[in-house]
Amino acid sequence: MPADNKQESGKRVVSNSIIYTVSGLMLKCFSFFLLPLYTAYLTTEDYGIQSVATSFMSTMVFVVAFSLFSAVWRFYVDLKHDETTLRRFYGSVVLFVFASSIAFGLLLFLFRGLVVRYVFNGVAFYPVVLICIVTLVFNCQQQIYVSILRSRQEALKCSVLSIAYFFVTLGFNILFVVFRRMGAVGVLLSLLISNFVYTAYFIFDMLRAKSIVFCFDRRLLKEALAYSVPILPHNLATKLAQLISKVLIGGTGTLSLLGLFTVASQFGDIADTIQTYVNHAYGPWLFERLHSRSEGYKKTIRSVVRALCGVLGLFFVCLALFSHDYIVLFINSKYIESWKYVPLVVLVYGIKTMYYFYVNILFYYKKASRIIFTATLSGSLVNILTSAVFIPLWGVYGSIVADAIAMLVRVVIVYVISKHFEDIGLKASDFGINFIIIAAFIFAGLAPSYLFFSDKFSLINFGYKLLVIGVYCAYLYAAYRKQLKPIISKIKNRRSKRS
Repeated sequence: MPADNKQESGKRVVSNSIIYTVSGLMLKCFSFFLLPLYTAYLTTEDYGIQSVATSFMSTMVFVVAFSLFSAVWRFYVDLKHDETTLRRFYGSVVLFVFASSIAFGLLLFLFRGLVVRYVFNGVAFYPVVLICIVTLVFNCQQQIYVSILRSRQEALKCSVLSIAYFFVTLGFNILFVVFRRMGAVGVLLSLLISNFVYTAYFIFDMLRAKSIVFCFDRRLLKEALAYSVPILPHNLATKLAQLISKVLIGGTGTLSLLGLFTVASQFGDIADTIQTYVNHAYGPWLFERLHSRSEGYKKTIRSVVRALCGVLGLFFVCLALFSHDYIVLFINSKYIESWKYVPLVVLVYGIKTMYYFYVNILFYYKKASRIIFTATLSGSLVNILTSAVFIPLWGVYGSIVADAIAMLVRVVIVYVISKHFEDIGLKASDFGINFIIIAAFIFAGLAPSYLFFSDKFSLINFGYKLLVIGVYCAYLYAAYRKQLKPIISKIKNRRSKRS
């Protein structure tokens, strides 16, 4: 590849990464700050029904489509220079997935009694479960279109459509939930309409661009399924474990408890999103260090990782401490108890920090990347088994314990496998100490909330939390002064240039 093409390719990767990151964070923030709206008009039981329904659909979409989204990614590279075959490939995948979703929909309808009893905890099939089944048909097509756009590196178009999809869904939610007071049914109906509109645009856009030919090309389908079906367990494992946990929580009493847990999980999602974007920056940087292997590279890697863990800890502490104030001030009073789950949910993702930093070693070594699924599958299996044991005993807390155990299993497996390929200087003890420090600051900061201000906001309590955050920042600066000084100096230089 010519140097100018390489440079252009590199610029495109960077620009696409920025687009996906910004749009992803925007959507996360929108969803988070809309919690007060939804919790004001949805009962805790409604929120529980919506949580099970969306988890059911996000799990079934992989089964129904046989994970062909992955094949769309992979086969584009091979077929992009053969437009005729590529068009036939897209058309074959779309028609096959459509036929598959109809077939699975009929099966779910025939066995609706079992689905209602074992997944939806007795929720009426009409209209809740029926809406979910119909939505699956269009949601599969939406996922195919997203995979096509991403494989073509059309980041801007994909992000714009994602944002448009979000606001279309929001508009229908306001109509059905706020004005029509339809509860969980309104949320699910909004998803159905939005997915239908997205699918209609997908077909229109592909036909307009003459990018698709509807057909059943057996050879292409056979090759695509041969690639995607073996990946199905990996893609399905985590989603299935999450669904089973939600079903078990709903089965401990009412779906109201699941509604509270779902609100708490929103804060955990933010914690994981932050880690994911840090990982996007860390992964390429690590690959460069491993490729060059300059003098002292292991010491450099360990030093940077320790500093990153400390900074991530600041986000975790802030999320855990101020979740109480956010829920008490802005979310409907019937959801107040959900804040007590947030610190534990955030700490589970604190365990996952170690996973992110070790799993990149496996991605660097091609042979290792083929066995990453062992950690995912093992962790999900442990999650399912421990959830079945602990959730009936301890409800939501049992689910959190199961998640923590499963995460530890996943971390240990990745740690052991990575050590087999290369020791890059990271120490498990560093992660353990960092986790203990984060947990100590979280529970020290929340002690007054647990003891005196469980269901109310207090300026004194809020000021105390700010003090705890200040102490943590002082600890960060003292512990990682060398790593943080260049960042601080850059910020100062930029400010001086602006002034």
